Amino acid sequence: MMPVAYPRRIAALLLRFAIWIAPHDTLDWGRGMLSELNHVQGNWGALIWAVGGAGVLAKHTLLSVILPGSHGRTVSSASELFAKEGPMRKTTLATIATCTLVSLLFFLAPVFRQAFSVSLMQWHAIFGTEDHRRLSPELEAVARKAEQTQDAEALAFVAVRHGNPSESTRLAEEAVHLDPNLIWVYAVVAVKFSSFPEIDRWVPALESFDPQNALPHLIAAEKIDIDLVDRRQVPHRVEEKPAAWKDAMAAAFQSSKLDNYFGRLKELDRRVLIRYQVDDPFQASTYDEWYGLPSYALGDSFCYAESLLESGQTLEARGDRKGAFEKYWAVARFGQMMGPAGRFSVRRNLIEVYKRLGALSEKEGNNVEAAFYTSLADQVHQAEERELAFARSGYGRSEVSHWNAFLVKASGLAMLVSGALLLACTFAVMVRGRSLRLSSLRPSRLTLALGFCGAVGSLLSGFMLYASFRPYAEIFQRFTRKGDEAGLTELSAFLGGTHVPLGVWGFLSVREFVFYFWFGVTLLCLVVLLLVTMRYFQHRTRPNATI
Repeated sequence: MMPVAYPRRIAALLLRFAIWIAPHDTLDWGRGMLSELNHVQGNWGALIWAVGGAGVLAKHTLLSVILPGSHGRTVSSASELFAKEGPMRKTTLATIATCTLVSLLFFLAPVFRQAFSVSLMQWHAIFGTEDHRRLSPELEAVARKAEQTQDAEALAFVAVRHGNPSESTRLAEEAVHLDPNLIWVYAVVAVKFSSFPEIDRWVPALESFDPQNALPHLIAAEKIDIDLVDRRQVPHRVEEKPAAWKDAMAAAFQSSKLDNYFGRLKELDRRVLIRYQVDDPFQASTYDEWYGLPSYALGDSFCYAESLLESGQTLEARGDRKGAFEKYWAVARFGQMMGPAGRFSVRRNLIEVYKRLGALSEKEGNNVEAAFYTSLADQVHQAEERELAFARSGYGRSEVSHWNAFLVKASGLAMLVSGALLLACTFAVMVRGRSLRLSSLRPSRLTLALGFCGAVGSLLSGFMLYASFRPYAEIFQRFTRKGDEAGLTELSAFLGGTHVPLGVWGFLSVREFVFYFWFGVTLLCLVVLLLVTMRYFQHRTRPNATI
């Protein structure tokens, strides 16, 4: 339990600190408040008295910093210190008006409007306004116009971005109906949503369109996996998998290429962005999740590669070196075909495969091939070490893009806070003046100081927002105008960082941050309510003391 005298001690310390930071012309008044503290009845009443006096001193300290010269003479009475109106500061008002006007002029620049829109993305997670199953207003307009004009490319553009599986498949089928050459869009949509009835029709069409591509077979294998999960019949061994899954994976491993159609998608994106004058940089970000492969593809390829390795070892034990070599080589060729995704999914298989291929070559007396396979195993091992370092450093996230995303989010937040402060000050002046005529608007010194802070803060944060976003606007413009893909990875990393609310990076997840954010807002509201209550009791206790 708190001792009875503690509130009075805290009150004295609070007033002494306020006197220590207060301007010279308010020292006498502050000392008077401190001496009167001993005559205030009740320990809690003394604390409320001290909070009120310290608040007044803090206000004048702020005024003396922002408006030097506003305390040109010594304050001799409390009535002077509590004066609500001050002389009009023409220079300060001119500065406020100029900064506010320049801040508003920023919005005339398309790049700045893009930057401000990007800075607002962090609030979607906080307020829960981001619905991935619905299109943005800009994309909805593109979809409507595309359906009216029968623009197949624009329909495909919207289809791969739609968050609703049924709408995405409908738009994709309409686009392919208008232009059969866009049938590859089926693969992009199928990778995104993994399982829906149309896949059973799409996979054969994709196999006919691009028979050497392994992607349709991986999509078919994933569809089988998902059906097994839905029926709660998940096999634990490859031998227990359905024959259709084994046939799909065998066809994938026998394919000569793996094309996720991202190259075609980027070209289509660029043409549609120019045609419909879409200035949203998020629409140029690449679809690089899981390297454009089905989510089950990496696990499926690893399991099937393991089964091929076991088969090769069995054949090798029986003396069938040719059969074992074919099994091992199938795994190695598929891993090479998958590129970075292959190194990620079957990396352990690749190291083992290259070692066994080297051992078989050595047994056959081909030392050159044995040395070649040994060097390949060393390269995969080195790639594994690099990927581990890559993961420790934040999965390759560019520090520059991360920092710029932080600046954009912070600058956007600062502009919102500064704008709210300016609006509050304007509203307060209008209410106090009870008129819209400039001659009758006489802001108090505190209102003038807060308005000055808001105007300057808005201007500085606007400059920072523009400077931080400008390089990424140029990347977006180069891509749409010239097809230059240089920097798109940086753009994607930057935009990915802007989706995350300010302060989430590190140890907090988005969900935890949203919880603590609203908890902090609630706590702040309670503190404000407490201060208002204390202010009320301060006015009630003041008559008990002589100022």
